[in-house]
Amino acid sequence: ANLTVSCANNVPPSNTSTVTASDNCTAIPVVTFVGDVTVNQTCANRYTLQRTYRATDACGNSATCAQTISVFDSAPPSITCPPNVTVNCIGNVPAINVNSVIKSDNCGGTVTVVHVSDQISGTVCINRLTLTRTYRAIDACGNSATCTQTILVKDQTPPSITCPANISVT
Repeated sequence: ANLTVSCANNVPPSNTSTVTASDNCTAIPVVTFVGDVTVNQTCANRYTLQRTYRATDACGNSATCAQTISVFDSAPPSITCPPNVTVNCIGNVPAINVNSVIKSDNCGGTVTVVHVSDQISGTVCINRLTLTRTYRAIDACGNSATCTQTILVKDQTPPSITCPANISVT
């Protein structure tokens, strides 16, 4: 039967025992695997496979059939951002680091991570604000997912101050 799978690694191997063939005479035809032809491939996990089998009777008469296997990855990759953090000063905000993002794909293969944006909100002063950092993971077929990391800049340390020494005057 025709089949749809999500990943290339889910395509079953050819199997002549799953093909049924009969003949108008008494002998059962011999079934052989002819080959696979890949068409309409747009990425590693999006294409159509035409699998052909042949049945040949005792007199050399033959007929073929084709099974269509559609490979269609539409699942986005998984993505996990670095943990949320709180820092005292804007200068302590961690640098953008796509390598700190955990990612994987249901079909395996390479997942690319990009930094999308840093959005600042809730600004009270330069050292008291919320920074929302967004990353995106993209798989080989262009499916994508995003995650956000919240970086809270929260300066609550009072400045230090030293007064001049006491003096006595007349």
